[in-house]
Amino acid sequence: ESRARVTLAMASDERREADQLSTLKIREADTAAITLATLDLVLEDDDQRRFESQLPANTVAFAVGQVSVRERDPAVQIDLVRFNPDETRLVVGTRVVDITANASEDFFPPGNGFVVFGPGQRSARILIPLVQDVQVEGDEAFVVELTSANTSQQEGVHNRVAVMIRDDD
Repeated sequence: ESRARVTLAMASDERREADQLSTLKIREADTAAITLATLDLVLEDDDQRRFESQLPANTVAFAVGQVSVRERDPAVQIDLVRFNPDETRLVVGTRVVDITANASEDFFPPGNGFVVFGPGQRSARILIPLVQDVQVEGDEAFVVELTSANTSQQEGVHNRVAVMIRDDD
């Protein structure tokens, strides 16, 4: 056929989720080796867009409010989101607060306590290395907090993330 139509439909829900990037490769059915076209699709979450539209430009938050890792994992990955980014560079301060886990004994706090977003950058990541020990000590926790003014007190904006280290000894 000289023309074809593809309809993609997604179920609607009220969960805020990150946008999804998918690639669609178009080819003739009998010739798998030849690709006629490649389409990159971005599926934007409408609930996320509505939520984000209520926030001031450059509002920064953690992607989630809590993270759980195993003690044997090399590091904990903590993602930050910059809502409504403009074309400026943005520096955000963070602070680690010990709860039952102790810095340098159970984890190594991030270097300078700052995360830098480039112009228009929407996300950033903090990696916090974990200490691998053989002591049976139970689960332990610490918190990472944002200390900059680019935060919001609106429901659903995570200004802190609790990290649970699951003991596996």
